[in-house]
Amino acid sequence: SLPSSPFSFFPSPFSFLPLLFFFFSFFFFSPSLSFPLFSFFFFLLFSSSPSFFFFFSSFLFSSFLFFFLFFFFFLPF
Repeated sequence: SLPSSPFSFFPSPFSFLPLLFFFFSFFFFSPSLSFPLFSFFFFLLFSSSPSFFFFFSSFLFSSFLFFFLFFFFFLPF
């Protein structure tokens, strides 16, 4: 059994990564609330079904990179 930790209630040890994506997207892209809600929806999906995590994590990470590149490279121009 795993020791007691703040993430012990998650089904998978990797399920806290969508939560990190949620917080990073909230801090970086707070004007656009669509992406934080989108990542929070996937966070709820991963916490309920961790089997979907490895399938959607690449999609979520690509979305995060797309918004990062858009806001930091295309928006100032």
